[in-house]
Amino acid sequence: MSGRHGTPLGRRQKRPLPRGLVLFCIALMGPAFAINAAFIAIALPMMAPYGVKGLVIAGLIGSVFGIFPALWLARRIHDGIQDH
Repeated sequence: MSGRHGTPLGRRQKRPLPRGLVLFCIALMGPAFAINAAFIAIALPMMAPYGVKGLVIAGLIGSVFGIFPALWLARRIHDGIQDH
């Protein structure tokens, strides 16, 4: 049985994501994760000796981890645009 576009049901064709959409989603999610990571670093007493450098490093690590949900969001948006 095939789906709407002639592909087997349950299997999606890999479509390249538009670079602008990916960069937009990273621009949204990167700073959000960086801020959350910095707040977590503030809340942990063991991070106190590291001071501002620790906050900056936690923010950088958080922004790197923000790439994964940004890619997920870009795929969801792209799939939603393709359906219409």
